[in-house]
Formats: sequence, structure tokens, C-alpha cells
Amino acid sequence: MLCSNCNQDAEVLADDGRCVDCRIESEERRFEIIELAREQRQEEGLEIDNDARLSEGNDNGCYVAAWVWADFAETKFDKVKEVQPT
Repeated sequence: MLCSNCNQDAEVLADDGRCVDCRIESEERRFEIIELAREQRQEEGLEIDNDARLSEGNDNGCYVAAWVWADFAETKFDKVKEVQPT
């Protein structure tokens, strides 16, 4: 079987058709990109998971999926109800 990335013969291929070496190299690069995104964009209310999705095209960068906190305080979605004194 040939690796879909490096075309080298491999006994075992991952589900995406890559050999173990190419898979490890890809995952290391992915983790480094996630760390870079955290350094550049991390702020309170924004979180980037270790398994965040990446979208990389031809431009000099990529999109990294992140979680953004939406504060419900004093909105119609507010979960904390004020207790009225009796």
C-alpha cells in the first residue's frame, strides 16, 4: 500500500490513507498551528480546543475553529432570575 501523502510503501495506513510518519508530522503541524492561534488570539471568552478544526487554503494562514462566550446576563436568555423581596 502506498501513502497518499508521500507515496512511500507502508504496511499500515491510517483511515485517510497516510502512513504513520506522515500522520504524525501532520498532527504535530496541526498542534503547532493551534498553539500559534492561541498565542495570537486567546482572550477571555474565547477558547480554542486541542482538537479544533483547521481550514487552510492557499493564503498565508488558516482559520482555526474557536468557542466564543455569549453572556446571557440581562438579556432575554438570562438564566439568573432576581429574587424579589416579600
